[in-house]
Amino acid sequence: MRFEEALSWLSQFEFHGIRPGLTRIYKLLKKLGHPERKFLAIHIAGTNGKGSTAAFLENILRTHGLKTGLYTSPHLVSICERFVIAGHPISREKFASYCARIKEALGDSAATYFELTTALAFLLFAEEGVDVAVVECGLGGRLDATNLLRPALTIITGIGLDHQAYLGHTLGQIAWEKAGILKRGCPLVLGKTPPEAREVILKRAKSLEAPVFEFGRHFEICPAEEGLTYRGELCLSGLEPGLKGRFQWHNLALALKGAEILARQGVFSLEESAVKEAVASTFWPGRFEILKTEPPLILDGAHNLEGIETLLSCMEEEGLRPFNLVFAASDEGGTKPYRKMLEKLLPFAQTVYLCEPPGPRRPVTMEEWQRWLAEEKPAGRFVLVSDPLEAVKKALKEPLPVLVTGSLYLVGQIREKIANPQSNHSR
Repeated sequence: MRFEEALSWLSQFEFHGIRPGLTRIYKLLKKLGHPERKFLAIHIAGTNGKGSTAAFLENILRTHGLKTGLYTSPHLVSICERFVIAGHPISREKFASYCARIKEALGDSAATYFELTTALAFLLFAEEGVDVAVVECGLGGRLDATNLLRPALTIITGIGLDHQAYLGHTLGQIAWEKAGILKRGCPLVLGKTPPEAREVILKRAKSLEAPVFEFGRHFEICPAEEGLTYRGELCLSGLEPGLKGRFQWHNLALALKGAEILARQGVFSLEESAVKEAVASTFWPGRFEILKTEPPLILDGAHNLEGIETLLSCMEEEGLRPFNLVFAASDEGGTKPYRKMLEKLLPFAQTVYLCEPPGPRRPVTMEEWQRWLAEEKPAGRFVLVSDPLEAVKKALKEPLPVLVTGSLYLVGQIREKIANPQSNHSR
């Protein structure tokens, strides 16, 4: 099977929608010999910050000499980005080879796109003999395809409102789904969490006798005269994160606490110099990524209200307000608060270019934007451009910074077409 054939086969499953459940993935993994049981894993869930936390932790482990696997989603440009071994995405040839084997194992059985990529990741990690794999949940946790792992450590980065059609309409309901990744006796690193959600998670952890290490209670991170200082079991000072934005401090702290726990488990010996090197060199594309264009082009995959609020704080910190905005969103499930997301950005946007994102999720269409503009008559200058690339080109002709946000699929498309690979931050 060639790469193009593999993509074509996999794409048949892309528009089957989100179908939570573990029966299909269990049957597939059983046919593959249960690869998910053959490597040490860290399992990460949370509304925001999963990818950045995973990137920090994977880099810390790799910089200490461990052979790492990293599985995240969605990809920005190439599907190979989802499957990373020792810091490098797998080749097209390897991806196609593994797809052929997954296809054979699947036979006539049913599966979703994400279940197939998850099975591929687990088989890859098992056969590559990784020392440890960092695995990001796709959606929720309890019924996510990744939740057949038997992890050494779980991390919940935080709880916010997102994907309510699948996870529930309250923070407590969403927390229950995310807490589904907890396993008996397995330590949990818990990020900043609203009280309603925290109560649910702690109750679940107690029932499973899972030790909990909470941000702000058992560990913290704060600015110092030089860089950041982390205080947990260890005190690490002079940390200079490669990822910009104050919000990344929290993600870094979660990764550092995870590293401390793994070191205590005997997975590796933590060294301050290696930690500093890893923290400084971590890069995660499309998350408050500032490109060297004129004017500056900022790519951020914020796709919920909490993410937009965090993004606005980062824009203020970096002196990038006001700005021109290129915005697009998906609304699969019909619960995405995309109008409220946009409304939070409007006070700081001089011109707003509304477009349609690529990708498998149902997009907010030009017709929907036109209807909203006609009905609500929001203040501001709006330009409707269905093609995101054309929208960015128009925006870059004006003097203000250009912010592209609302959808990771949107950010991925723009990054592929416009971004200089040598952005302000590189791994």
